[in-house]
Amino acid sequence: MKRAIIRSSLFNILFYALTGFMCVALLPTLFLPRRFYMGTVHIFVRNVYFLERTILGLKYEIRGAENLPSHGPYIIAAKHQSAYETLKLHILFKDPAVILKKELLSIPLWGLYLKKSNPIAIDRSTPDTAIQSIHDGAQQMKTLGRPIVIFPQGTRVGTWQTPKERPYKIGVARIQEATDLPIIPMALNAGIFWPRKSWLKSPGTVIFEFLKPIAPGLERKALMDKLEHETESATKSLMNEAREKQLDQRSGMKTSMLTALIIMTALLGLYSFAWFRIAEHIQKEYTVALQDLADSDTPAQEPRVYGYPGKIKLHVPEERLKTEAGTVRIQNVNANGWPVPGLPVIITTGTIEVHNFRWNNPLTFDSLMAVLRYNRDILDIQNSVLTQDNFTISIAGTADLKQEPIPKLDMNIRLSNHQTLLQNLAQLDIIEERIALFMGAGLTSLADESGIVELPVHQKGQKIYAGPLPIMTLPDQKDLKRRAIVPAPEPGLNPVPDPGSAPAPLEPDLDILQAPSP
Repeated sequence: MKRAIIRSSLFNILFYALTGFMCVALLPTLFLPRRFYMGTVHIFVRNVYFLERTILGLKYEIRGAENLPSHGPYIIAAKHQSAYETLKLHILFKDPAVILKKELLSIPLWGLYLKKSNPIAIDRSTPDTAIQSIHDGAQQMKTLGRPIVIFPQGTRVGTWQTPKERPYKIGVARIQEATDLPIIPMALNAGIFWPRKSWLKSPGTVIFEFLKPIAPGLERKALMDKLEHETESATKSLMNEAREKQLDQRSGMKTSMLTALIIMTALLGLYSFAWFRIAEHIQKEYTVALQDLADSDTPAQEPRVYGYPGKIKLHVPEERLKTEAGTVRIQNVNANGWPVPGLPVIITTGTIEVHNFRWNNPLTFDSLMAVLRYNRDILDIQNSVLTQDNFTISIAGTADLKQEPIPKLDMNIRLSNHQTLLQNLAQLDIIEERIALFMGAGLTSLADESGIVELPVHQKGQKIYAGPLPIMTLPDQKDLKRRAIVPAPEPGLNPVPDPGSAPAPLEPDLDILQAPSP
């Protein structure tokens, strides 16, 4: 039987600590009526069982309870393999009278508690006094109506020991002769889990089995033979059952572990296959997406994708995008996320430099951080923060990618220290100072007490609104189709839109980002 080293050690420490505490704390009960003292005994043994069940994983089962008399005294002839069954006597029986040697009553303090429980103490100084103490004690307990518990072999017996090594003693027959009470043999397998004189114990289920009563009237030898044969047979059967169950559990555990290993290997293989396929797809999609954003002649860097078996991580040291409107340079593009649909992706960047061809100077931001979740053409921006000095703009909401060329937006924008950005735009000659002052006054009027501006961004018809203000007009599909067939202007020329052709795809309602006229 496999022993639980750590659990046994922890249990033993707590058991001895509890026993020591109860011995001291319950001293006052020695001066109280016996019924109060016995109440504390029940508290103690049930607390011990709680430790056994929760720490050791050791429980018990009762079989043959129908063989116990429903009322009145009787004799329990119990197999004795360990201390475990002695701690269960006050749980199994109502106020049992245990037969023990008188010397135990002399143990300091513990002997006082034993004496208070009123056992049958055998004086073994001479054979005659031993017989007389058994006779007197048994008759007294019969008068009190208490069940009498005796261990016929007189001591704890190892699971490997036979009745020849530890024979059944005649005392149990003398008790029956003195009381004329039935004997109920009690078989058990406690020694399998709680060996005698051992620090280590095992989890499992101890079985107490009450056999059919042996009625008074049998001759002594016949009685002892019957008691020994029935108790030993039942005990051997219970011990074999415990061992077989342990073997079955080990076999089942090995099978379960093998099955779990196969499943885990299959899952790991499936996960690895999915990880690398998704990583490859992300790498390609990143390149395609940038080529769609930039001019066709702008080479897109292939990102480095790594991180197996953890999150998929993407890294590009520097990204340069060139479009018809200008250029964007982004330092240290990083993204990471688990290869599981629906889980968020975290994107971070270093410096972002934006240069419109109509601006004299580039606009630089310190960093970008965004937490995105993509689900069936819906881009959920859980949080995104763009910073420049002490200015920050936070965006959260959804973008419906089914609408082209501009997704349908339903977001909230949060601006902090907007004056810093406007001053920077004016200093870089991107917008005029009067426009910066006008925009600053408008945003300040929308700010709360801490200077934070929060605006919902949403689409209504062909208009995109920031709060109550329309900020952009989307082209309709007819305009897009007509524009698609107009030849692209030659490089280096500044195209002038044909009033009869198509307007620019996106037309702000207020051209507030125009550079000042020379």
